[in-house]
Amino acid sequence: MPELLLVSTTQGFDGRDLVRALERQAPEGVTIRSAPGLLAPRREGDGLVREAARERGATVVVVAPGGPDLASHVLLTIEGARSVGLPVAAVVIAGPGGADQRPVVREHAGAADVVELVDPQAPSSAVAAWPLREWAAAEPAPAGGASGDVALAPYSAWESHDVPDPRAAGRGAIDPVLAEIVAAEGPVLAARAYGIYNKASGGKKLTSIARAPLSGAAYRLKMAGRIDIVPAEDTPGQGDEILRLAGSPAVRVRELGPRALDEVPLPEIAELMERLTTAGADDLKRAVLDAYGLVRMTAKADEYLERALELTA
Repeated sequence: MPELLLVSTTQGFDGRDLVRALERQAPEGVTIRSAPGLLAPRREGDGLVREAARERGATVVVVAPGGPDLASHVLLTIEGARSVGLPVAAVVIAGPGGADQRPVVREHAGAADVVELVDPQAPSSAVAAWPLREWAAAEPAPAGGASGDVALAPYSAWESHDVPDPRAAGRGAIDPVLAEIVAAEGPVLAARAYGIYNKASGGKKLTSIARAPLSGAAYRLKMAGRIDIVPAEDTPGQGDEILRLAGSPAVRVRELGPRALDEVPLPEIAELMERLTTAGADDLKRAVLDAYGLVRMTAKADEYLERALELTA
């Protein structure tokens, strides 16, 4: 599920009112978390907060109280996030102080929005204007390094839990779970979304009998305005619908995650190919495999990548 992780640049900042205001304002499918710093120990298990954030596919929002060290604290936090591929969507400057530092933050924040929070204890009116859904879909900063390198957003996989058999469950049980899956993994091929549900219910193969009620759930969610469905015929060569949260970006270029190559929507691969071209890659099919950490160019992979390449023409 898309997540906005509010990272404080100073441990003394009390961001509880801001977190509560954002939880009330967050669009469906976007979760809000907070952390005392990216390099703080994670609450559960070993490692650091930023490692857990990558595992969850979080997007960072830097929260910085005004003051003489505003710029250095913000830019160090941004660098700490981007160095491991975490997208930074916004910088929230909370309260007064640091007037001379604010232009420096705006100049060096890159693509991140910089917003002012005049009164951190009364944040509701300010956060109402913040584009939270767009922030949750922010992309990582472009990668430096070798020719052909691009930055991929972390993949946010649905956290599996027990669900009822779709062949026997009613719409009240199926619909909210499918909405969870689409919120976490969208844009996602319908076959993958339905397969995830089916596997969580204990099913092995996604039969037409199991798929039918899941497809019905998708169309009910669409009619309710909760998800968008891209028809199969709108994506030449795809042969399947694409599901995503209503109003969310049509394409997100992400790590492969738990997906097989042919579970990646073709428009996502085509956009990756466009970025690889801009970055100077020559053999686009091989560059895509490299970006995804894959090695073998099987006949099946070559055919699927050729369909994506045709979308870039």
